Amino acid sequence: MAGKYSKYIVTEPKIIDEFAAHAKGKYQILMDGELVPGANFFIAGGIHNKIHQSEPIIMKHHHDQSEAYLFISKKDDAEIEIEIEDETYTATTPCSVFIPAGVKHTYRYRRIDGPLTVVAIVQSGEYVPIV
Repeated sequence: MAGKYSKYIVTEPKIIDEFAAHAKGKYQILMDGELVPGANFFIAGGIHNKIHQSEPIIMKHHHDQSEAYLFISKKDDAEIEIEIEDETYTATTPCSVFIPAGVKHTYRYRRIDGPLTVVAIVQSGEYVPIV
């Protein structure tokens, strides 16, 4: 039953084949201005069971808006290397990362031993990386 607020519930994410500044592959868009008109967040995510690339998942880039990453799994089931400007950090799950607007960043998976849910949230209705 369609209600007044049903337009705010996304039950069929958008799958895209190319994602600017990211490694080739399919990406699941959970929310953007197209899926939810007026949404001021861009959310992408998925579940990984293994490392599927040897290089960073994305090229080092920045956005005009802040971004947050959520890496969710059982304690210590995954290890992620995060580059923020000229510094490199290693974090184990569960963890989250906040990237302020304008700060260059990228990440790569070092280890995935169990299902890893990854969610990226950009404070914008669209994803616009500036390389």
